Amino acid sequence: MSNSESRYDLVSRRALLKRSLLVGTLVFAPGLACSSSDKSVFATDTTTTLKPGGATPTSTTVAKASGATASTTTAKAGGTTGSTTTAPAAAGAPFPSGGQLTVRFSFTPSAAGGRVNNPYVAVWIEDASGALVRTVSLWYKAAESKYVQELRRWYTVDRARIAKGGTDTMRTISGATRVAGAYSVTWDGKNDAGALVAQGEYFICIEAAREHGPYELIREAITIGAKAFEKQLTDNGELTAASVALVV
Repeated sequence: MSNSESRYDLVSRRALLKRSLLVGTLVFAPGLACSSSDKSVFATDTTTTLKPGGATPTSTTVAKASGATASTTTAKAGGTTGSTTTAPAAAGAPFPSGGQLTVRFSFTPSAAGGRVNNPYVAVWIEDASGALVRTVSLWYKAAESKYVQELRRWYTVDRARIAKGGTDTMRTISGATRVAGAYSVTWDGKNDAGALVAQGEYFICIEAAREHGPYELIREAITIGAKAFEKQLTDNGELTAASVALVV
């Protein structure tokens, strides 16, 4: 305290500062300067706002013009912190229960007259990556099974399936060869394990090969969903009038 400052002035100034704190407002009176301790206390202003209903107050600290960084903290009602949980992506919907995919085609020999050998024929489903999902039908002569590899694509994808641990189902799914004519085979939407596959992109494959005759392959993409559809497939050689239809 300076010699020129009376004890009464000092006490009055302290009292004024105390009352200012109680009412939440700092009052500056002309001629009353803060001491060094006063300046450190009031380096920042803090305003507290009460929420209705007794909720946690929101405190805002505002830095003075001293270069300090301002910060704002807002508490949620009840004192909890909000969080967001992301659910895992849903798996693809399964093949329509009770649905059937029917593949139709005709075998029409290109040569007239003379003996025409019955072709070996395979009809199967591949997934979007080209892996075999299910062999729907396989026609060949059991006594000449070594020639089944003439069904080039089917034989390749079936061997790949077996190499990955699949069982050899050739004898359980096969049947005798057929003469020229129109045929249809049906797939129930299940894989080799007996489970319904998921809806999505697939390939319909029809392959034919015969002794002393041509080799043909029809392989076209389809999209299996929840709705029925029908699609014409492109003929190839002796395989004609090919189509696929989903009934749900």
